[in-house]
Amino acid sequence: MTYQNEWELCENREGVIESPNGTRLFMVAKGAPRSPNHPVVIFESGLGVSGAHWTAVQRLLDPRIRSYAYDRAGYGNSPESKKPRSAANMAAELLDVLQAAKISPPYIVVAHSYGGIIAREFLATADVDAIAGMVLVDTNQENTHPRLSVPFSAIQALCGGRDYPDVIGLFRDTSWTQEELDRIAIDGGAPTTASTMEQEASLLLQSSIDLGEKNQLDARPLGMRPVTVIRGDSRRDFQRLRTAAQEGNCGTKEQLQEMDDFLENRFDVFDRELQMNQLRLSGNSRFVQATNSGHAVMATEPQLIADEILAIWDSSI
Repeated sequence: MTYQNEWELCENREGVIESPNGTRLFMVAKGAPRSPNHPVVIFESGLGVSGAHWTAVQRLLDPRIRSYAYDRAGYGNSPESKKPRSAANMAAELLDVLQAAKISPPYIVVAHSYGGIIAREFLATADVDAIAGMVLVDTNQENTHPRLSVPFSAIQALCGGRDYPDVIGLFRDTSWTQEELDRIAIDGGAPTTASTMEQEASLLLQSSIDLGEKNQLDARPLGMRPVTVIRGDSRRDFQRLRTAAQEGNCGTKEQLQEMDDFLENRFDVFDRELQMNQLRLSGNSRFVQATNSGHAVMATEPQLIADEILAIWDSSI
C-alpha cells in the first residue's frame, strides 16, 4: 500500500492503515490539514478500550491542530495482532503504522491510564527528537502496578456482574455526545475486545518492569520539551464502587475489607506521588489536578485536556 501524505492532507479521515510489515491499525484523523513542521497529536488509550474514548477531546481541540486517535490491535476496528501484547510491541506497531502512512514527527503524545506505559515505550522506540511534548492523563508509570497492587479480582466481585464503568456511573457523568457514546459501545462490544484486554493485562507487570529498566524517570529524556501530568480522582470511582457493592449486597466482607486496605494503605499513600514522579521526564513540566473527574478525565473534563494540548502545540510552532 502506497501513501503520499494523504493522511496529513485530508481534513478529516478514518480507515485502516497497513504497513509493509503487516501491521494493521484503524486510525481517525481530525483537524486542519497539517502545516509543514507543525506537531501532530497522537492519542494512546488505556487498557481494554478503543480510540473512541478520545472523541470528545478531538472534537474540542483547536481546529488548527491535526490529531490522530487509533485503535490498538484487537480493539474497535483494528484486526488482532499475532505479536504478544507487551507495551513495547504495541508502541512499535504504532510507530510502524505512522511511518507507513508518512505521518511524520514531531508528535505530541497524549495518553491515558495504561496508555502511559505504551506512550513511554513509544518515546523509547521513536527517535527522542520526534516527541514535541506529552500530556499524561491519570497514567500508569513503571512503578504503579508493582506499588499499588490493585485488587482486580475483588473489584470484579464487587461489581456484582455489572461492568465497572456502569457501576461508577461513567456513562452518566460524561461530556461524550450520544453519537460518541454509541461508537464507544460498539467498539466495546467488538468480538476481540475481551481476549485482547486479557492478553494485555497478562503482560502488564512485565511491561512495567521492562519500562523501568530504561530508567527514563532518572534520565530526563525529553530535556526541556513540555510535559503535563493531569491527575484524576480514581478514589472517587473506587468509593462509588464500594457504595454500590454495599447497596447491592455484592461481594464478601473480606473483599470490601480488601478494597478498604487498598485505598487506605496503598492508593491514598502512593497514587499522587506516582503521578507526580512523571514530571521528571522533562525539565519543563507541570502538574494539573482535575477537579470534576474520576479516572476517565477525557470523559468528564475533555476541555481541560484540549487546553493542555493547545498550550504545548502553541509552544512548539
